[in-house]
Amino acid sequence: MKKKLFIPLLFIFLFVFACSESTNVFEPEVSSTKIDFPFESRENGKFTAIYQNKTQESISYSLVLVSKVGSVLENSNNLDFCEGVNALRSNKVIVEWTVLNLNFPIIPNSKIENINDNPNLVSYNLPKGTYIVMLMDQETCTNDSYSIFDITEMSDN
Repeated sequence: MKKKLFIPLLFIFLFVFACSESTNVFEPEVSSTKIDFPFESRENGKFTAIYQNKTQESISYSLVLVSKVGSVLENSNNLDFCEGVNALRSNKVIVEWTVLNLNFPIIPNSKIENINDNPNLVSYNLPKGTYIVMLMDQETCTNDSYSIFDITEMSDN
């Protein structure tokens, strides 16, 4: 009788643990003209992103640290980063920026054969700083073509 009760309780515990809100999985939505990152600031730089591309074409993006490691830019979401975005898209080096991912493709959701092996899944362990996630295939820059977010504390390994 104890085994019959133990097994269902084990499955319930595993389900609740696996589906808890502390899993740190985010789903940024991406189109050919817009990237919508799900947060502007978070303490911990350890998280997973599954980029959602509902278009029919692959979309390239880059992730860049725009501040010094260990510092966060004041009012970063109110700053205009288009000059730097356009320079990076033109393959120019920006000394103050540290490129982490350059021109990574986001595969259309409709072309992903196995969602358990999703090529749009990226695990991050970012140090404290201000980051920009930007679309790389656009000719012009708008506030929609990039997202800024801050990691406010150094993460523990």
